[in-house]
Amino acid sequence: MRLIVSFLTAAALILAIAPAALADNIQLSVNSSFIANIESPNDNFWGEYSTDRGLFDLPSLGVGGYPAANTFFSNVSVFVPAGDVVTSATIQILLPTHEVLGTGFLFTEQAFAPPDDWNAPSIAPTFNGNGMSRVSVYLDPQYAYFKPIINGDEVSTGNLNLYFDLLGTISDSLKTTGVNWDGYVSGKGQVNIPYTVQLDVAYSPVPEPSTLALLGASVLGLAGFARRKFILRP
Repeated sequence: MRLIVSFLTAAALILAIAPAALADNIQLSVNSSFIANIESPNDNFWGEYSTDRGLFDLPSLGVGGYPAANTFFSNVSVFVPAGDVVTSATIQILLPTHEVLGTGFLFTEQAFAPPDDWNAPSIAPTFNGNGMSRVSVYLDPQYAYFKPIINGDEVSTGNLNLYFDLLGTISDSLKTTGVNWDGYVSGKGQVNIPYTVQLDVAYSPVPEPSTLALLGASVLGLAGFARRKFILRP
């Protein structure tokens, strides 16, 4: 009798775990990029320059707020095999883990801070206009949740509006240094921001009712056969 119980238990376990054992997943990664315009406006940032120290305290991005950059990503889809069902789906936006380098240049505004020596003139520096920008890219947390669209055997990202926060600096080489020190130095530039949209889909087969009925009938038949053999045994 114990043999019969063990057999029935094993058969039930096979029926329960068979779909899970056949589960699979699909991962679609789409690499893209866009050009972001960056700036360090004079009403927020400043730099100091002197004849003895040269250029220091570079105009920065992301001080007092996060300059936002945004782009549009068009829908992409994956299809699971016919007869399978989607069990989970997620969208991830993968960004560079290092600073991204771009172009940049600095220029002075009309408003300058007073010099250390009030009797000395305050002369603005000039720049060569061949500088660079160094930018770290982050996904804006206010717009960081994306829900895939599941329609039968099709899973789609939908059209995504992606918003990024940028931190970094803009630098340039000095053409002429200023006398004493001058504030309100602005910067502008461009940077190419790469990113990856990753769609992960997990799916598993759905047993047809006829298959379940056939397996169930087989188990019951074997159980009845084993029981009858046990009763007729001398």
